[in-house]
Formats: sequence, C-alpha cells, structure tokens
Amino acid sequence: MQRFGRVAGGVLAGCLVAGCSGLPGLDPTAAWKAAESATASPKASGTSQTPKPSPSATEQPLTAQAVIADYIERNNKANKTLDDKLLATYEGGSSLAIDKAGDLSARRLGTKAGDYKPFEYVKATFVAPASKRWFLATAYWKRAKETAKDPTYLLFAHQDGAWKQVYAPDISEALDAGDLPKIQKDASGAAAEVDQADGTGLLMSPAQFARNYSVHLTGKGSNAAKSRFASDELTTDAASSRANMRQFAKVTEHVAPAKEYPSYALRTADGGALVFTTFARTQVYDVHQGPQRYYVYRKNSGLLRGKYYKYMKVGELLQVAAHIPPKSASPAQVKVIGAYTGMVAGRGE
Repeated sequence: MQRFGRVAGGVLAGCLVAGCSGLPGLDPTAAWKAAESATASPKASGTSQTPKPSPSATEQPLTAQAVIADYIERNNKANKTLDDKLLATYEGGSSLAIDKAGDLSARRLGTKAGDYKPFEYVKATFVAPASKRWFLATAYWKRAKETAKDPTYLLFAHQDGAWKQVYAPDISEALDAGDLPKIQKDASGAAAEVDQADGTGLLMSPAQFARNYSVHLTGKGSNAAKSRFASDELTTDAASSRANMRQFAKVTEHVAPAKEYPSYALRTADGGALVFTTFARTQVYDVHQGPQRYYVYRKNSGLLRGKYYKYMKVGELLQVAAHIPPKSASPAQVKVIGAYTGMVAGRGE
C-alpha cells in the first residue's frame, strides 16, 4: 500500500473520519533467521487462529531485514503503478484487503504514477516466537528527510510460499516508543506465543478482547465493561464522529471480529500479552429527511463518489494492536496502542 504517513479521510455533510497508516523498515544489524516454512490455512472455528507452518524443502532461510528490504522494494514498485498483482506477492490477510481497496479508490480518483514518491523504513528491531512461523518488526517510516516520530508494528507471516506482511498498525501519536510493551523472551531470544483462547494470568484472553472491544468500539456495554479499556484514539474518534453526524443522519454501527483473518499474540514482560487482531465495521447513515435537504459523502474516496441524500453504507477493516495487562495490573485496563484502518466497500443513494 502507499505509505504517506498518517492520512485522514472522512464522511462529511456531516463528517466521518477514517485513518490510514505506515509500515516499518530494516536494520542491517538484525540477525534473526526466518525458518523454512509455508503457512497452511487455519481451520474454521469460533476464534481466529494463528496459521500453522508446513515445511518447504527448497526455500532458503532469509534474515528478517532481507524480508523487509524486499517488501520495501516491491511495495514502492506496486504503489507507483497501483499494481494489485504485485501487491499480492508481499501482502496478505487484512492488509491485502485494505490496500487493494485503497488502490481501487486511487485508480478511480485518477492518481498518476508521477505523483508517487518512494519511502523506506528505518531503525527496525525484530522479535519472533520460537516456532518462527511469523515475526514482528518495529520501525519508522521515512521519506527523503522526513522520518515519522512514532513507530509502526509490521507483522510478517509465511503464506503461499512467501513472507507476507499481514498487520501494519501505526503506534498512537499519544505514545512514544518507550511506552510500548516489552516482549518476554527466553534465553535464546525467542518470544512466547499466546493462543487466542488462552487467558492464563491475563485480564482477558485475546479472543475475549476481540469480542469485548467490538462492543466497546460502538460505544455500548456496561460501565463495568467500559472500565476495562483505557481511552484510545479509535473509540474516541468513533464517538466524536457519531456525535457530529447526528444532526444530519441516523447512524447505525456494527463491529465484529473479522475471523477470516488470523490473529496473533505474544507474551509481554509484565505477564500480559501484545495482541494483533482485525475487526470488520459497518456504518449506515440514514439521512434525515425534511425541509432542509441534508446529504452525506465520503471525503477523498473513489469507492464512494458523490453526495448521498437518502443513505450511505460504509464497510471498513480495522487492524488493532493492543496490550492486555496481567490480572494483577493496576489499573487493570486493556490499551489499544496502534491501528491501521481502511474502507473496503460502500454504497449509497
């Protein structure tokens, strides 16, 4: 996907806001070796599962920085020409779904190849679970002399015989790199994976987080349930958007875990877990009818062009990185620390 740092787009008439994000770079000193593996599709179940690797007899091990260097090179080529086929060779999961929709929007808006400026990612650090079926990088977006203040998580998994970027949440601007949870590592430097249903020692399991945050993001739930989450940009922006749109339209919102996209989690040094999961959000704007003619529209979107005087329906995918604290933490609150979101569907009248 095209990486321009933080981008805001939105629905106006009213005003609806959606975010965009960036990805990591490479560190020449990084030495983690990716195992020879290919990813098998997860079995259908009630919770999203981390894919299991299958061995490859021909593939040679790659360093993590080599994977990211290749990613950066292909990404810049694909971004310049909005090449979905090339995009699919280095992205997977919800990242591919979000970015294919972004490319379609850009083509419809008439984006020209000459408008694109290449970028890179710098100061990357890496961590991987003992299984080495996936790895996580933390790095900074850079273009020319501009370097992002806040880092980005970049998660690669082995899919279809290749390493593909499947999560890319930007760290919240309210946080610094030093605020990020430290990953627990064993003597070999390997991190410990946390199963989605495993709530051992945690305020809630990763699967419970996905269900509970879906409710929280829509502004619903009891006061006790809401108190289990620290304030974050996604929920704050969503609440602000709903309030701003009320005078123009009735807003109906539904959020649920996007179980077709695998989730991942690592144990943190404080006994908690760092979780990566995807949510599907649908927002319907039924425009108020009366003597004053209202309309809604999506700003800077090739998927929803024009003004809608009756209704507008928006489908989005939201990648979230969250820290689930241990039960003993005080305060015991889940903190969403990063996100990457994008519109993937829409219609209106």
